[in-house]
Amino acid sequence: MKLDCYFTPSEVTEASLKGRVVVIIDVLRSCTTIAYALLNGAEKIIPAGTVEAATKLMSSLDRESTLLCGERDGKKVSGFDLGNSPLEYTREAVAGKTLVFASNNGTKLMSRAIKAEEQLVCSFVNVGQVVATLGSQGVEPVILCSGTSGRFSLEDSVCAGMVAHGLEKTHADAWELNDGAKAALALYEKWGGDIYGMVSGSSHGKFLLELGFGLDLEVCSRVDSVPVLCVLKEGRITASHQ
Repeated sequence: MKLDCYFTPSEVTEASLKGRVVVIIDVLRSCTTIAYALLNGAEKIIPAGTVEAATKLMSSLDRESTLLCGERDGKKVSGFDLGNSPLEYTREAVAGKTLVFASNNGTKLMSRAIKAEEQLVCSFVNVGQVVATLGSQGVEPVILCSGTSGRFSLEDSVCAGMVAHGLEKTHADAWELNDGAKAALALYEKWGGDIYGMVSGSSHGKFLLELGFGLDLEVCSRVDSVPVLCVLKEGRITASHQ
């Protein structure tokens, strides 16, 4: 089976995703934050492409049961309930709530109308759930990294390599990797022994450190710390109960 990986959304066409499982990766921080929100009882998450789109959507929803969440340039947007730090998404804050969520990179990709069999939201914290699901489905996956402002992102690419490694470890002869998947696997083999060091040394990691989000980087580096499979379908992200 084919295992394809693309390091930025601009590399892939909609036609190449049709009928395939798409794994969306944004380690810093939206995919990590989404996993924490669902772990702590959020009912569903609606990804918005922009802060403005999130604000407009929020105006049509029940304010009592919905939270407006997101960031602009790493910081919580003024007037929003929550930002993009996974540590904000506690059970007390999000249990039973619908979240309208806009981030700089990840939710832009999630809000696109991708014609795929299924979409899975992945980061280091739930990578094992994603690998186990892909290994049991028998459907050819496409790993799609969010990147940072349209550019290559080291942390997303290493996470993509971890997915490829996990699949190859159990079914090495079953996968035909494209060049992107081979490169991601090589990056994982180089950096997989020190995820936190890689994340904190990446360009976006350094940016978040300067903003005071050092603890977020630790949280985002904890492999398989959140046992939740996050499924994006029809514009809504929920925890799978399969």
